[in-house]
Amino acid sequence: MRKNSNRFLFAILLVAALLRFYGLSRGDPVNDEVFTAFRAIGMLDFDAAPEQTTPLEWFDPVRPSWIRLSFHDHPPLSFLVQHFFIRIFGEHTFAFRLPSALLGVFAVYLAYLIGRRLWTERAGLIAAALYGITVNGVYISRVGMQEAYVIFFLLLAAHFFLKSLEKDAYLVWTGVAIGLGLITKYTAAVAIPYYRARRARNTTDG
Repeated sequence: MRKNSNRFLFAILLVAALLRFYGLSRGDPVNDEVFTAFRAIGMLDFDAAPEQTTPLEWFDPVRPSWIRLSFHDHPPLSFLVQHFFIRIFGEHTFAFRLPSALLGVFAVYLAYLIGRRLWTERAGLIAAALYGITVNGVYISRVGMQEAYVIFFLLLAAHFFLKSLEKDAYLVWTGVAIGLGLITKYTAAVAIPYYRARRARNTTDG
């Protein structure tokens, strides 16, 4: 059974990878890809939006030294990751979409781990298969925006949190995963109240 499960899991991850990587560089940047990629190239907080100015413009022409650390409307992690990939592969669509595709495949594997831990091996495989081919899941893994990062970190946090219910040491890694989510996009904070409540209930029950 375990050998068959590994084969099914490999097939699921292979299909998920094909859906996320095939033709990844095709098509023009869409939606906020334009702004995130532009800002990632130079790691500079500027998007030429007259209704949403940035510290770069607020302090013009005398700019303080911390100005390059500013990403006033979003935390910097996704920009930093994209900047790293752009430095390696050049200023191409493939470069700033690649991290999303990689994290998308890892997210499918995390869906398997979570499903297996919560229910059964079969449930984990079904969860991974469904997430691997879901249109929204595939789409968000093929665009260079923050959502693929946030989904990955939230799933990673869920995986560590479930393990922390058996071994407290994993609670630290839960916090690390949520923290990485927060410095990617502030919406990752939605996970914190649930984990606090669940952990408190587990402590009381114990």
